[in-house]
Amino acid sequence: MGGGRERLPYRHEDVEPAFFPVYPLLMRGLGEALDSVVVAGVLISLAAWFVALVLLDRLTALEMDRASARRAVLLLAFFPTSLFFSAVYTEALFLALELGAFVAARRGRWAWAGVLGGLGAATRNTGWLLAPVLLALYLYGPRADAEPGAPRSRWRPRYPLRPDALWLALVPLGLAGYLIFMQVHFGDALAPWHAQEHFRRSFDGPLSALWEGGVKAWHGVEGIVGGTAPFGSAARKIGQFVVVCGALGATVGVLRRLPGAYGLYALLSIVPVLSFPYPPGPLASSLRYIVVIFPLFMWLGMRLRDVRAYALVLAAFAAMLVYATAMFATWHFVA
Repeated sequence: MGGGRERLPYRHEDVEPAFFPVYPLLMRGLGEALDSVVVAGVLISLAAWFVALVLLDRLTALEMDRASARRAVLLLAFFPTSLFFSAVYTEALFLALELGAFVAARRGRWAWAGVLGGLGAATRNTGWLLAPVLLALYLYGPRADAEPGAPRSRWRPRYPLRPDALWLALVPLGLAGYLIFMQVHFGDALAPWHAQEHFRRSFDGPLSALWEGGVKAWHGVEGIVGGTAPFGSAARKIGQFVVVCGALGATVGVLRRLPGAYGLYALLSIVPVLSFPYPPGPLASSLRYIVVIFPLFMWLGMRLRDVRAYALVLAAFAAMLVYATAMFATWHFVA
């Protein structure tokens, strides 16, 4: 997606299904009270952003320590595409819902985990990924509501299935409810995915966007060195590729150092982002999708214990955020 000047026919029946219903419904309800859906959208995003930061702090402190939690919150707050958390986009709301579901599951409040996960699945097309991840938390932990059983093998669940696990069925039901509405309204239950054709995205193989983005980044380097390419455009392609590679490295770190459910969620979330390239810019919008993969920031907050390394990364994020915000504010494509 891009900056405010981008004018897509959002009400067209071929495009509208791509936008899941929870955020627009909240905007419509609050917008009627405020007489402005735009103001309503900004207020919803800001409120959700504040909640998300609080939840990230609590979750990271629960799994790691308070210092790591503070670093994780600041790294997320200054990430280059964090500007979308205060804009009329679903990022802030989805992040608050997914973090809320994780915190609830971590504390053994499975009804809340199911409800928040179901709302997340009806907020964003990748929200249904919370279902297998929350189930992994239920079966393997860590959990605060029960003592684990004695491990008999690496893959054997540490916690038995009990009736309260049924609450997690609300997550796929959030997606199923929207797909049923699509079938009734548009005659196509898979309309949310068919709508992606309008944005010219297609599956070109696992991590194909990363490979094609790497090629574009190399051409950008050649263009800058040879003076044959506009510096700004080439630098953006290089920057996107570098940050995406960093996110992949962080995913490996999450898989190695955090509980398995966090690694599973990071992996399931980042692979689709890097497997559906956008032809003019294969990694277009990738940084906006990566910003809600919160385990990456948890790991980074834990990893950057060295003050100088932490300050350097934070400063780099802040500089890119200033640039992205300036681009967005002047009606240019961002992310």
